Parts: sequence; structure tokens; C-alpha cells
Amino acid sequence: MSDYAWRVSNVLAVDAEPPQRQPVPLYPRRRLRQLALPELRLSPGQALRFRFCLGRELGERNSILGQVMQPSIRFAYETRVAAALPDCEPESEADRRLLEQIRDTKARSLHIAGHNLLFTAEEVEAFFGATTEPVSPSDLRHGLTGTQALADLAALVRRGVQGDVVTSAELADALQRLRESRQAAGLMRTARLFQAYMDAVANAINLRLDTRAICLQPQPTRTARIAETVFDRFYVEQLQPNLAEVQRALARLDQAVLAALQATPAPPSNALMRYVHASQALHQDLVAASRRHAQAWQRLLGQCGRMPDRSDSDLPS
Repeated sequence: MSDYAWRVSNVLAVDAEPPQRQPVPLYPRRRLRQLALPELRLSPGQALRFRFCLGRELGERNSILGQVMQPSIRFAYETRVAAALPDCEPESEADRRLLEQIRDTKARSLHIAGHNLLFTAEEVEAFFGATTEPVSPSDLRHGLTGTQALADLAALVRRGVQGDVVTSAELADALQRLRESRQAAGLMRTARLFQAYMDAVANAINLRLDTRAICLQPQPTRTARIAETVFDRFYVEQLQPNLAEVQRALARLDQAVLAALQATPAPPSNALMRYVHASQALHQDLVAASRRHAQAWQRLLGQCGRMPDRSDSDLPS
């Protein structure tokens, strides 16, 4: 990309400003993303009344291990509780009221545990966490495993919310792929890199055209022909396919995050939604930079009478 921007500036004989790369959104701290789980406190007598349907689950939750459950273990536990609750039969009006309270509390616990798994698990944090390296085009062509893993995890959470028992083993595969990926922030850095260089090229073209024309008549000059060659060989043949991969990868990431948000009815925190909106805005920033880049080339080529010879698909979009 730097070679492309340099060649355009050199051909047009302008001193263009260096590319200005904007920062990527930072995934918020866990305490700003995590939702508080409702507490279900039962006396020994109350727990005893439902020991036949919930005895194992209540005992597990009250153990020392249960109190420090990892998000995946907690969600799997909540799906087991939800599956066991229909088997509970109240023997009195007091039991019925207590059971309703338990069902209400555990329904909210299931939703929040699913949300916390999707957005606060260490593996998810590794995927969204800060990285200094952009994702390479070859990685993009093979697909980002973390994006698909997040979508798979959201599907598992949605299954659990709908009543299925989801085991920790089922969750482990998607979580491991997320941990190994660490690519969401790298993808965003790649997008910012493309945005910066496309804006730099657009600025160089507009600076030259605003200062002096390249073609006084709608006929290509030597400078126009060389500029068009740079456009064809460096942008159309090399960079445009990679840009398309970045845009597709961002779209898939947006879809996976949306699926995660919609997997449970739990309302996300304000900090998390600010991050999501900033990530979506980054994608739109790239689209806008691509449009500015296209318009600058259309302006240059149009001035030199070259636009009729070129289909819209050959121009950057």
C-alpha cells in the first residue's frame, strides 16, 4: 500500500501528506462488560422441598467450586437447571410461589450467564483484545477462525436459552478456536491501514487536480497514462482484491457480534454497546474511504477522457 501511495504521488508530482492511521476501538474492561447474576438464596428447608428435581444442581452451585465457575461452566450449569425445573412439582401453594420465584430467577441467570460467556470469557477477550499487528491478506483469504468460532458459540448459547442442555465440552471447541485466533483487533488494524492509504491517494489526486490540471483536453497526457498504469497494476490487480477480503471479513465479524448480542435477551452494558457501535463505524469509515478513493480516480480519469473506456467494476468501490 505504501508503494502504491508513493507511486501516485510521484507520478502526479505532489508532496502528499503521509497516511494518517486512526486508532481501532478498544475492547472495554471486563468489569464494564460483565452483567451481575441474580442470587438465588434458599434456606435448607426450601432446598429440601425440591431435592428430587434440583438437588444435584443446588448442591453443585453451593459448593466452593460452584461459586467460582468460569463463564462456560456457569452457562452449562444454568442450562442443566433450566432443563430440570419442569420436573419440579409443588406440593403446596407456598411451594408453587417459591417455584415461580426460582424459575424467574434462574431464567434471568441463564440469559445473563449466556451473555457473560459470549462477552467476558477469557477466550473471547483474547479474540477481541489489543494487538499491534494487522491481519495479513493470506489470513483473510483463508477466513478468520475466530469469527466463525464466535458465531458457533452464539449458536450454542441460543440453543441453551431455548431449553437445550449445553455441556462444557460442546463449548470448549469454539472457545479454543477463539483463544487461538486473536484476530478481531488485527482485522480492524488492517481496515484502518487501507483507509489511511486510500485517503492519502485520494488527497494526492485532489491536491494535484486542485492545483493544476493533468489534461487540458479530454485526451490522456503522458502523466495521465502513467497514472492509469499505476492504478491498474498496483490497485486493481493487487490491492483491490485484498480490500474486498477486508470488507467481507468485517461484514462477517459484524454479523457474528450481532448474533452474539441477540443470543440472549440480557441487555448489554453501555460500554459494550459503545464498542460495538465503534466497530461498526470503523467498517463504515472504510467504505467511505473507498468511495472517496473511487471519486478521486473518476475525477482524474474523467478529466482525461478515459472514463468511457472503463467499466464501473474496474474502479475502486
